[in-house]
Amino acid sequence: MVKAAQLRHDLAQQHVRLIAVSKYADDDAVEALIQTGQRDFAESRPQQLRDRAVRWPQCQWHMIGPVQKNKAKYIGRHAHTWHSLYDLTTALAVARHVQGRVLPVLIQVNISGEPQKQGLDPTQLVDFYTHACAIKPLHIVGLMGMAAHEGDASKAFQRLRQCRDSLPQTLSELSMGMSGDWPQAVEEGATMVRLGRILF
Repeated sequence: MVKAAQLRHDLAQQHVRLIAVSKYADDDAVEALIQTGQRDFAESRPQQLRDRAVRWPQCQWHMIGPVQKNKAKYIGRHAHTWHSLYDLTTALAVARHVQGRVLPVLIQVNISGEPQKQGLDPTQLVDFYTHACAIKPLHIVGLMGMAAHEGDASKAFQRLRQCRDSLPQTLSELSMGMSGDWPQAVEEGATMVRLGRILF
């Protein structure tokens, strides 16, 4: 386990936000990390995100996993940011439950080329982005991607940055990098890294 406060400070110096992936952590571990000053957390299960957002409203809860349409209400009502949009039908379902605010959203792109990973094929991104931008009150702010466990992570992260640069509007966020490859992600322009194992 690394010292979360020091890592958060070091990343902030590079304009990178630390998102603590708490999906496998118990509540005591989450509370301990909150006590260090951590405020951004990520969950992959909508109901757990809902429960923790209610328990710790002082924190910002990010959704990073796939969303089934019947769980869309939890994302629309409780997520601070949704990192894993790659289906327009689900986007419409989430949007119906967003009230009185705008929900920041990142489009998930499959930059590893692995068929088991979720996300858009990069060739589909521009067309998908055009349609997603029309769904209010969702606000597309960036892209999210995961490198393969094997291979050159830097090249995968370069691909995500190139995908962002191919879009007609400039997006501010690149959510990329996990416990095993976050330094490479930061080098390639990540604005958010999603770290679980090394924190918990």
